[in-house]
Amino acid sequence: MKKIIDNFSIENKFSFYSAFFRIFICFHLLKKVFLSWEYKDLLYMSKSFFVHEESGLLDFFNINSNVLRENFQFFYFFYVILILFYFFGIGKNLTALILFIFYEILQNLCPSILNGGDNLLKFIMIYMIFIDSYNYFSISPKLFKNPEYLKFNVFLSNLGGFSICLHLCLAYFISAIHKIHADLWFNGIATYYTMSLERFRGTNYNLSLAKNAIFVTLSTYATILIELFYPALVWFKNTKKLIIILAVILHISIYVFMMIYDFQLVFIFVQGFFIANNDWISFYEKLKSKINKYGKQAYNIH
Repeated sequence: MKKIIDNFSIENKFSFYSAFFRIFICFHLLKKVFLSWEYKDLLYMSKSFFVHEESGLLDFFNINSNVLRENFQFFYFFYVILILFYFFGIGKNLTALILFIFYEILQNLCPSILNGGDNLLKFIMIYMIFIDSYNYFSISPKLFKNPEYLKFNVFLSNLGGFSICLHLCLAYFISAIHKIHADLWFNGIATYYTMSLERFRGTNYNLSLAKNAIFVTLSTYATILIELFYPALVWFKNTKKLIIILAVILHISIYVFMMIYDFQLVFIFVQGFFIANNDWISFYEKLKSKINKYGKQAYNIH
């Protein structure tokens, strides 16, 4: 046990990708604000079609949802400010905590529009509170004069990062188990019913693919197998890349053919936590070097 704790305290194994994912969270939340702004009256304010009793953090902080709905524009304003603070790394983990509270309250105001991606992101934002994601893409990194505080910070960061990985594995495994016990999935015809629905008709090829028995059977069972074996194969070096690629292909396929967007984006970007920190840093340095090289060439031409 002591060896595990010591290993977790040596270096932040998620320093780069946690910072990149912090930026993704900010863009993702800002996009949702932009898309929902036109419909905020119906979704969140006093004219909301969804009226319910206070739950979650609304109940915990004893917040009257009606008062919040009447002053929702002020709430939304501070929510956007928090997202921008988090983007630049201002306030660091404290900002991450307050942003999560605002995000959770926003979800409680209109839970009927949430999807699996929103639920996963909520838990990831909890883990991100404990992760030091400010060494890259922020105004300033965290500085610790006391080495013990530094070790503790690294330990919490690694614990938070591995928690995200474990949560993703658990989500896949539970999803696979439920599919196995569902008749449509067990009999290999779930894809047929899904792609036949007009609601999920993302391309002109959906109906043709739904009528192809080979495609329907393979895609149905492939989905189950990827979700079922992902939690085991993603931890081994020889199988990690393959299972991540298969998972990304699965989510891109759902994105394109079924028009389920936010859900898939969150699951795709979370995959990056399984890639080694050194690989991300190496890729980043090479990319930055190429950009600087092309920038200098363009400057010399002009």
